[in-house]
Amino acid sequence: MLIQNPGFSLVAVLSLGLGIGANTAIFSLVDAVLLRWLPVRSPQELVVVARNPNKPNVSFNYPDYEYIRDHNQSFAGIVAASLGGQKSGMVINGRGEAQLVTVSQVSGNYFDVLGVRPALGRLLTADDNKVEGGHPVAVLSYDAWQRRFGGDAAVLGESIAINGTALSIVGVSGSGFRGTAVGIVPEVFAPIMMRTQLDGSRNWNTRHYWWLNVIARMKPGVNPTQAAAEMTILFNQIEKNDPERKPARSFVKDEAVQRQGAILPGSGGYSFVRNRMSKPLTVLMIVVGLVLLIACANVANLLLARAAGRRKEISIRAAIGAGRGRLISQMLTETIMISLLGGAAGLLFAYGGVAVLLRLLPQGNREVILNVTPDLRLLGFTFGISLLTGLLCGLVPALKASRPDLLSALKNDTGAQVGRIRFDARKVLAVVQVAVSMLLLIGAGLLVRSLGNLRDLDPGFVKENLLLVEVDPSRNGYKGQRLRVFYDQLLAKTRTMPGVVAASLTSITPLSGSRWNQDVAIEGYQWKPQEKPYIDMNSASPGYFQTLGIPLLAGRDFSEQDEAPFTPDPPEKREPNPKPDTSGPPHVAVINEALAKRFFGTQNPLGRRFSQSEKFQVAGSYEIVGVVRDTRYFGLREDVESLIYLPNWRVGASSKTLCVRTAGKPAQLVDMIRREVHNLDASIPVLRTQTMEQQFDGEIVTERIVTTLCSFFGVLALLLAAVGLYGLMAQAVTRRTREIGIRMALGAERRSVLWLMLRDAVILVAIGTAIGIPVAFGVTRFIASFLYGLGEHDIVTMLLAAGLLAGVTAIAAYVPARRATKVDPMVALRYD
Repeated sequence: MLIQNPGFSLVAVLSLGLGIGANTAIFSLVDAVLLRWLPVRSPQELVVVARNPNKPNVSFNYPDYEYIRDHNQSFAGIVAASLGGQKSGMVINGRGEAQLVTVSQVSGNYFDVLGVRPALGRLLTADDNKVEGGHPVAVLSYDAWQRRFGGDAAVLGESIAINGTALSIVGVSGSGFRGTAVGIVPEVFAPIMMRTQLDGSRNWNTRHYWWLNVIARMKPGVNPTQAAAEMTILFNQIEKNDPERKPARSFVKDEAVQRQGAILPGSGGYSFVRNRMSKPLTVLMIVVGLVLLIACANVANLLLARAAGRRKEISIRAAIGAGRGRLISQMLTETIMISLLGGAAGLLFAYGGVAVLLRLLPQGNREVILNVTPDLRLLGFTFGISLLTGLLCGLVPALKASRPDLLSALKNDTGAQVGRIRFDARKVLAVVQVAVSMLLLIGAGLLVRSLGNLRDLDPGFVKENLLLVEVDPSRNGYKGQRLRVFYDQLLAKTRTMPGVVAASLTSITPLSGSRWNQDVAIEGYQWKPQEKPYIDMNSASPGYFQTLGIPLLAGRDFSEQDEAPFTPDPPEKREPNPKPDTSGPPHVAVINEALAKRFFGTQNPLGRRFSQSEKFQVAGSYEIVGVVRDTRYFGLREDVESLIYLPNWRVGASSKTLCVRTAGKPAQLVDMIRREVHNLDASIPVLRTQTMEQQFDGEIVTERIVTTLCSFFGVLALLLAAVGLYGLMAQAVTRRTREIGIRMALGAERRSVLWLMLRDAVILVAIGTAIGIPVAFGVTRFIASFLYGLGEHDIVTMLLAAGLLAGVTAIAAYVPARRATKVDPMVALRYD
C-alpha cells in the first residue's frame, strides 16, 4: 500500500527521517559524553575525588594524592592519572622523525584498581612507580598497538623515545579501554615517577603543581556523603601539615571551601569535555525533540488527509465485519512501518550529522576524540524512538479514521462543505507546528544575535593574520641556556621568512586557558584584608605587543637589553622567602591598564616599583616602564584582570609559544616553521599550530555549537511547519472545490476567493504565534547562560522571529490558495 502511494510515503519517510536522524545524532554525542560507562570492572563503584562541592575542582598534586591514598578508609583503591591531553613526540627504536602521541602518566596501581586486563604482555604495577626517574617502562593502548605497530606481538621489549627519554614497552592494554578521561585517548601509559624525564617538569612532586585527576573505587557500604566528609578531614590535615599557600586557592574566594571534599560520579570517568558540553547537549536534545514533534505533527496531518481519501475503503471493511480494533491495528501497522523506514533514513542522516558535530567540538589545547561508533545502544535508541514516533503519528488518525460515517462513505458522498471548516484535528496539529516553530526560531534568533555580540567584542588585540606555534624542547631535556638558544635561533629564522611582519615569544597567549599568578608587593600600596596578594603574570620578548597588535599607551616596550644574559633554572622546590634576584640589567616590567587604574588611579605608574614577594624589597624590585591596553587573556565573558608582563628570560628558562604576524594567510608559513624546527633538532615535534582566529573561535565554541545547531534545527522546523501548512491548505482547496465553483459562478471575485482560502491559514498562524511567544518567555531562560549582550526576553528578536515565521507560512499558504482562484466553475460544479 505504501508503494501504491509513493508521494505520500516519500514525504512521510523523509519528514520522520530528518526528525529521527537529528535525535540519533545528538544522542550519539550525549551517550559518548554523558552516559557511557568505562569498560572496566564494576564501573558503578568508581568515583572522582574533588575539592569544593559548590564548584568541584578535580586537579590534584602528587603529595596530596599519596596522603589520601595512604590515610583514607572509604576506598578499596585510589588511582591518579595526568589531566592533560597534550601531545608528546615519540620516536620508535631510534628511527624516523618524532610522531605526535598522547601520553598519560598514571600511578602504578592504575590498571589493577580499575580492573583492566592486558591484551599482550603485562600492565603497570605498584613496583613500576616507586623511584623517581627509575622506571623507564611503558604500556601501549590497544588502538595505538594496532595503528602504529600493526598489532605485532613482537612489540614487547621494543624501545620508544618519548621526548628523548627511552622507554621499554612491557604490555598492551585491553581492547576498548581508552583511559579515564572522556575525549582524551592516551596512546602510551607511563609511570608518574617518570614525569621529569618525559615532560621536563621539575616541580611535579610538590604541593604547588596541580596536574592529576584522582579516581577511587568505593568500599562496600560506604556512600559518597561519608567519603566526602572523610576527604574534608584529610584535606584539613594536609593544610595543617603544610600551611604554605597553594596556587589552586587563587580560583576560589573562600579558602575554606577549597578544603571541603566532594565526591563525583566516576562510572564514566571524568573530562573537561563533559563539564563544558553537558548543558549544551541537554539543550540540543530538547531542541531536536521539538523538531521531531513537528515532524510527527506533519506526518499525522498527512495521515489524516490520507484517511479522508480512504473513507470508502475503511467503510467497506467495517461494513463486512471488521472491528474497530482491527481497523486501528491495520492503520498503526502502516504508520509504524513508515516510522521504521524513517528510522533507517534517520541513521543515514545521523551518520553524516555526527561527523559534522565532531568537527564543531571544542579542541583548545587538547584534541577531543569521542567514540561514536554505532553500537546496540544507538540502534536500540533509534528503534525505540521510531516505534514511539509511529504511535504518536498514527494513533489520532487511526482513531479518527476507524469511526467512519458508513452511509455517506458508501454513497461516495464527499459533499460540498460550504462556509468555514470547523477547527478539526488537522488544524490543531498545524497550530502546534507553528507554535513550536516560533519557540525554536526565537531561541535561535537570541543565540545568533548573542554570538554576533561575542564575535564583535574587542579582545584587546588583532586576531587576524596571527599564527601561534607551540614547540617545547624542555620535554626533550633542553634546559637553561641551551633552551634559550633554541628559541632564539627559531625566532631569528622565523623573522627572516617571507611574509612575516613581526614575530615574538611569550609564555601565555590570550584566550589560551593558561594562567600564572604570583605574590606581588607594590611600592606604596597596602593590600586590603579581603584582597589576595597575587597578580596574573606573563612573559614576553621584545616586539610582543607589536606582534599581537596590543597598543602601547604609555612608556616603552621591552628591549633586547632588558633581558638577562641568563638566569639559572629555579630550584627544585619553591623557597618560602626567596632571595631577590639582583643580577643582570635593571629589572623592568610592563603593566596593563587595569593594573594601572587599580593601584595607581590617576597617578602616573611609570617609574613605580613592585617586587615578587609578600613584602616590598627595593633589591631585585621591578620598575614599571610601560603601560599597554587591556587584553582578554582568561575569557571573553570574564572581566579583564590586572596583568604584569616581564621580559622573557628574566623568569628563567621555560616553554614558550612562538607568535607570528603575517602579511597574508598564516597557514602558508606552517610548513616553513616545521622545517626550521626539524633543522634545529629532528627529535623535537611541533606540538600545535593554530591561528589566533581559531583560538578566538575556540573560546566561543560552546556558543558556536549551540547557535549553529539551534539555527539549523529552527530552520528545519520552520520548513516542516511550512510544508504542513501547505498540505493543509492544498487539501482544503480540494475539499472545497465545489463550493469555490458555486461562489465563482455566482459572481465572486478572485480576490475574495483568495482571501477565503488564506483566512484559515492566517488564523492558524496567528494562534500558533500567540501561543509560541508566551511559551518562549518562559523557556528561553534555559539558554540565558549562552547569551551575551542581550536578555532572554529580547523583544526585537521575538518580533523578527514572528516576521520570518509569518513570511514563510504566508508563502506556503498562498500557493494552494492562488490555485483555488483558477478553478473553472463549470468543472467545479461537476466535481464529485
